[in-house]
Amino acid sequence: MGITSQIASAVAHQRNKWFLSSVLFFGLGCALYFCLPARIWPHQAALALILLLCGFWRSRRRAMVAFVLQSLACLVAGLLIAALHTQAGPANLLTRTLYSTTVTGVVSGLEPRGSRLRATIDPTHIDGLDQDNFDWKVRISFLGDSDLAIGDQISAKARLFPLRPPSVPGDPDFARNLYFSDIGATGFAFGRQFEVSRSQGDKSNEISSLLSYFEVLRQNVSRRIDDGMRPPEAGIAKALIIGERGDVRPDIAEDLRKSGLAHLLAISGLHMGLLCGTVFFLIRLGLAAAPTIALRYPIKKWAAVGAMVAGLVYLGLSGATVPTQRAYVMLLVVWVALLLDRRAISLRLVGVAAVIVLLLRPDVVLGASFQLSFAAVGALVAFYDGPGRRWLDGQGARPWFERAMVYLVGLVITGIIVTAVTAPIIGYHFGRISALGVVANLIAIPVMAFWIMPLIVAALALMPFGLEYPVLWLMQPGLTVLLDTASGLGSVEWGLWYVAGLDAVAVSCAMLALTWCVIWRGRWLVLPVIPILIAGIIIQSRHHSPDILISGDRESWAVFDRDQQVLHIPQKLSSFQKSLWMARFGLRPENEDRHLQTCANDPCRVVMGSDVMGGDVMGGDGQKTIVIANTFANPFYACRNADIVVDLKSDLPQTQCRAAGADILVDDDVLWWQGGVTIDPDNHENPVRSVRTETGGWPWIVIGGRIAR
Repeated sequence: MGITSQIASAVAHQRNKWFLSSVLFFGLGCALYFCLPARIWPHQAALALILLLCGFWRSRRRAMVAFVLQSLACLVAGLLIAALHTQAGPANLLTRTLYSTTVTGVVSGLEPRGSRLRATIDPTHIDGLDQDNFDWKVRISFLGDSDLAIGDQISAKARLFPLRPPSVPGDPDFARNLYFSDIGATGFAFGRQFEVSRSQGDKSNEISSLLSYFEVLRQNVSRRIDDGMRPPEAGIAKALIIGERGDVRPDIAEDLRKSGLAHLLAISGLHMGLLCGTVFFLIRLGLAAAPTIALRYPIKKWAAVGAMVAGLVYLGLSGATVPTQRAYVMLLVVWVALLLDRRAISLRLVGVAAVIVLLLRPDVVLGASFQLSFAAVGALVAFYDGPGRRWLDGQGARPWFERAMVYLVGLVITGIIVTAVTAPIIGYHFGRISALGVVANLIAIPVMAFWIMPLIVAALALMPFGLEYPVLWLMQPGLTVLLDTASGLGSVEWGLWYVAGLDAVAVSCAMLALTWCVIWRGRWLVLPVIPILIAGIIIQSRHHSPDILISGDRESWAVFDRDQQVLHIPQKLSSFQKSLWMARFGLRPENEDRHLQTCANDPCRVVMGSDVMGGDVMGGDGQKTIVIANTFANPFYACRNADIVVDLKSDLPQTQCRAAGADILVDDDVLWWQGGVTIDPDNHENPVRSVRTETGGWPWIVIGGRIAR
């Protein structure tokens, strides 16, 4: 029997794997929608889905054909869901900066950010805009000590900005997340120039009183933590309990990232799982201590209900961020399965959770949080549902020291699996991979599971009675252990690997192949992923990252000299943009003095392939001379003496400059209408790529005061 026949036979006899494959293609369809060069409208995707479903029904007795059509139908269903969410998003977004305006509306969300307070406002009126009925919200930054609460009527003097597109192609698209959160403009309030009314108007009645209650509760918990702990442990406690990371010092956050413990700062599956698991264990233990109850009633199901309620409370306390919502949905599926006497942990339930999350927010499929969560959980469930289950069977009959050893070995194996599976995702999104993450988590996870999280449950239970201070005092040393672990391992330079130039398609091919192997573990069904892996390797080997970045704000730029490993930047480049671009080129922040050269001149001359900057040396063979200026007194001189000329604030005489010898020209006209650009001098066919041409067809991309329709 040939390979094709073997694969067809395996597919026909393992129909229980079809659902997981369908989930994979559904998620792939959601991701593919946002990567297409042109938008697909809902009616187009719906028509294709109907045709594929008809074909599936007609061929349902031919397993291989039916499987292919079902997979394609799920892929198109992902396209349809993403298209529907995009179509239902807010319209008439702000397209121009309002330098001084008054925003009137209702506070619907609050996010403390250290010295600032970020408020989400449902506007009823914005000076300078004609419409009074807005279908989008405004996110405004206030001073950190501003007295605001959810449900307040507010009138604030503010500056509003349109959603900011990516600075250059390849940079994170923060506007997309804001758009799908129904936010159409961002800005900041002028000092304390705002008025608050706590009277309930018509629109205030629409704000859930539960949200207000949880916001007050979060603020009270924050104050109790400050009273019962000293910094910096208090900042970590706030991050773990209420999701407030504003009090975590930057150096501590950096140590956590370097050591592979940054996931502790974001309340997600680990925190929700530990908290709900602790509550489940304590309730079940307490009920089991009463034989009359334990022998007559389903105490396991009662404990599951208690864990569900505890998770819901934790969701509200943590601010109900998207990662926390996703974690709760995943655990909710587990508890519901337990109540229905189904297997609580299985790949099928992971798939159900993924479908629910994507139905609610299909755009999260492109985010690192979603990808890391489901990659890690899926790999661990696959292992402990297969080889790991056989390894753990009979553990209860072993002596305590053997069980302890098995637990430690399991932690190591878990760390290795999670590190290996998530490394490509972390490397692509963040440009660095922590090689010591296994060691750090070997210490941090037991401390979290057996020390910190039980005390968090106890502290929250005792806070209504004012008895939480001894518990917080006991929790502080555990948090100190986490901080010392992060500091010690984060200082090991070789433990953090910086990577650059990972191609999105190549990483997607690797993850697609890995997911397929997790689902289909048969010998013959692994063969179809080999072409995908080969394609990913070829794509990555041919990938070349552009060396010149010009931001659409017409102020920021960067030129990377690969020969010298030096990143040339303007003197006033923001620290956020600098860190983002250094990670893009794989440069270590601790070696900033060696890898960065700033230019205060205007114009600024950079010779790629040479350490000359700001001088009059002309590039020789293999070198490229770039001249960047806010304003050229004599653009013709620059065009005669440079290969690439960038004018940030005015237009260049294109014909004359090219005749003078310049190969590539970028000016104010390009940056205003096309957004930020990347320049690859080695790409002779299409050296300049802009945000508009790469990602500008979406309704959240505002460039030059225009939105794509």
